[in-house]
Amino acid sequence: MTMIRQLFLTIAVLLCVIPSLPARNEGRFSRGGGMMVFTAYEPMKAHPVNLYYYIPTQGNIKKMRVLFSMHGAERNGRLQRGVWRNLAEEYGFIVLAPEFKHDNGYLENGYQFGWVSEDPENFKLRPREVWTYQLIEAIFDYFKASTGNTSETYDMFGHSAGGQFVHRFLLAMPEARVGRAVAANPGNYTYPDERGLYTESGQPAYPPGWPFSVKGTPFASDDYLAPFFSRDLVILIGSEDREPLGPDIPENSAIRIQGLTRYDRAWKFYNASRDIALRKGMRFNWHILEVPGAGHSSAQMVHGQKNVRNWRIKDDERVYNIKDAAGRGAFSLIFEQ
Repeated sequence: MTMIRQLFLTIAVLLCVIPSLPARNEGRFSRGGGMMVFTAYEPMKAHPVNLYYYIPTQGNIKKMRVLFSMHGAERNGRLQRGVWRNLAEEYGFIVLAPEFKHDNGYLENGYQFGWVSEDPENFKLRPREVWTYQLIEAIFDYFKASTGNTSETYDMFGHSAGGQFVHRFLLAMPEARVGRAVAANPGNYTYPDERGLYTESGQPAYPPGWPFSVKGTPFASDDYLAPFFSRDLVILIGSEDREPLGPDIPENSAIRIQGLTRYDRAWKFYNASRDIALRKGMRFNWHILEVPGAGHSSAQMVHGQKNVRNWRIKDDERVYNIKDAAGRGAFSLIFEQ
C-alpha cells in the first residue's frame, strides 16, 4: 500500500509541473478555444495546417457567422485568434485562424503568394488543386460538415503578410465564398496590370510579374480581374505605418516601385487598381480606410484605434478588451456595417 500511495503521489507531482498545453482536438470542434491539425484536404495532406479556432460558449453554432483571420509573418494562429476572441464571444461569431508554419513548407511563396507558382521570381504555374488558397475553402467545408453550420459565405481578415494573403486569395479564387474581406497593412501587393510595373525612368521591375503584378499570369485576364474588382474588399491602413524601405533595396525592386512605406503602398495600389478598373469599364467595389494613429499592429487594426489594451495574457495568447473597439477597425467593418 505504501508503494502504491507513493506512486500516486509521484504522478500527482508530475502532473503539477507539466506545463499546460493549448487545447487540441483531433478532428473535432468544441466550444471555446481549440486547435487541430488540419489534413482533411487530400491534395495538401503532406503540408498540414494548425487550425486555431474560437466558438462562443453560448448561442446556436449552426447560425453563427464565420470569420477567417490570417496571421502575419510571425506565423502564429493563436495570437491571431486572441485578437478576436472576446469580440467573438460577445457578438456571437466563429473565428478560424489557420497557421501556416515554415516547417510544413509554407515559406513566403507558400503562404503570402499562395504557392501558385513553383518559383516566386520565375513564374511557373502549379496545378490549381495544390494552391495554398484552396485550403481556405476546404477548411470552410470541413467546419460546416463537422458542426452543421449553415453559413453560405465567410468573411476574411488578414494583417501584414495575412493582408497579402487575403488580397491575392481574392484575385486567384474568383469562386471563393467570401463576403467582406479586410486586408490590413500588407507589405506589398499584386498589381492588376497586365503590363507589369516600371520605375519612373521606364526600367521594368524585378521580378517582372508575379507576385507583384499579374503580368505573364492567367490572372491578367478579365475572367479574373472583373470578379476581383467587384469583391467587397477594404484595404485598411494604419496612418502611422510608415517605416521606410532600407537603402539596400534596388530602384527597380517591385516593392520599392510600389512605394517607400506600407502607408504609401496601400494608397498607390488602391488608386492604380481603381484606375485600371475604370479604364476597363469594370465595376470597382473596393474601399480604402485609415485607422488614425495606428501603426503595424493587428490588434489596432481590428479594434480601430491606437490604444488597445490586453485584457489578459494566457498560454501566450493576448486577449483584448472589447470596450476598445472604436468603430473604425476590421471588427466594425465586418460585423457592424
